[in-house]
Amino acid sequence: GGAVKPVDGLFAPVNLAQEEAVEAYVRENVLGEGREVPCVVYGTSATGLDMLITAGRLIDMGVPGANIILCYPDEVFTPIADKHACELALNAAAEEGVQFVELAEIAEVKQMSQRVVGVRLADDRDIDCGLVIAHGEKGVDTALFRALNDQSLVFDGRIVVDASFKTNDPRILAGGDLIKFARRTQDTRRLDKFNQREIGARLSEALLVDVDPTSDAQGRADFTKVPPLMAPLGFAGTLPGGLHYVHVTASPEAFPQGSPHDVSRALVTNNAAPPDTSYSRLEVDKYGRVCSLRFLSNTPILDSWTFKNIVLLPVSYLNDIIGRTDSGMIPCLRTFLSDDWARALYHDRFHILRSQLEQAVQTSEHMASVVNTLWLKVKAGDVFVSEVTAVDTVLAKDARLQTQDGLNLFLECNSDLLPGYLTAHRAAEMQTNNVWGHTAEKVGLAVGDVPLMGDDV
Repeated sequence: GGAVKPVDGLFAPVNLAQEEAVEAYVRENVLGEGREVPCVVYGTSATGLDMLITAGRLIDMGVPGANIILCYPDEVFTPIADKHACELALNAAAEEGVQFVELAEIAEVKQMSQRVVGVRLADDRDIDCGLVIAHGEKGVDTALFRALNDQSLVFDGRIVVDASFKTNDPRILAGGDLIKFARRTQDTRRLDKFNQREIGARLSEALLVDVDPTSDAQGRADFTKVPPLMAPLGFAGTLPGGLHYVHVTASPEAFPQGSPHDVSRALVTNNAAPPDTSYSRLEVDKYGRVCSLRFLSNTPILDSWTFKNIVLLPVSYLNDIIGRTDSGMIPCLRTFLSDDWARALYHDRFHILRSQLEQAVQTSEHMASVVNTLWLKVKAGDVFVSEVTAVDTVLAKDARLQTQDGLNLFLECNSDLLPGYLTAHRAAEMQTNNVWGHTAEKVGLAVGDVPLMGDDV
């Protein structure tokens, strides 16, 4: 038989080009004076955020909310795991007129002259529409599968690669969320659950071995285990009702025992007084680290990608955020984390400073004793990690001064980008009380004397 002709008005977008094709179709066939074209957006709770973002985009383009129908086979639609954020998002969509049809499994897309005219559900209900946008689990389209088959590449639900991202044809490398590692690597991770940019970086390092054998990456060709994938995962989008949503969470790799869902403390601020909507939730794991940030706001969340720098930081870095939240001093967590005091946390060299200070403090005999004692207690079950207090880990004088000096040097070195901090040098110039104590003796240092933060860590 001949090739199956595409049906106009039926889309399952998974990349930017396909999304642009949807927008072009909407402009040409849905929008226009006197047109009333119902649009069905289909998916499940697992792809519910994509459905809401699509609905929001259609509304922004001019499609009336009442002409948008969200269909899903679930009895209860939960596009956002956070119950309160989910309620806010669904209520905002309903206020825009968006319709929700539960227990709606599409059995057939009805067409006339190769154009969508409706859908028939599994229970024989019919919905008239002129556009269907389906958000399902990502898979391999026919053209890609044919290309893989033509090259005799091993495909087992996903493209199979070794630890250096090579397929069974060593001249062909593959990455992204459509790959899986060969069984001989004993790596069973679902790579669609990890940061795709980081996976791309690991693939680039593996490729560098072949294209530049003299590079620093030489030798990675023989490795048998993929390095840890520790980068946080982020999701951001605009939902119906003009709501802006951001969710940043730690990599599953950050939890060798347990899971990201083992939350010991959650901080929440919520302002739902019309016309403002501002909901924030910060979760702390059992190790005292920030493991998740979630924001929903009717004002744009600028530079939302920078919040990834907060994930996996000890919560003790965040300016007494727990105490301030508990006492009602922080009306909005997102605003608090965007204030000037936190600017250093987002600096691209801050993680290097942390690594260098950790290495320096490890030379302290007192700190080695503290860490060893605490580890023995945790291992014996006498104390949980989440119960370790600031008193247990108080810095000895030598370690405290190392940390204090290192932080001051970091702020001096990067003073052009971090102008809001009072360093020892600035305190002396301003003849104000010096909060740096011991470091004040070193204010004779010029910025040029400050060692640059190297990238060798």
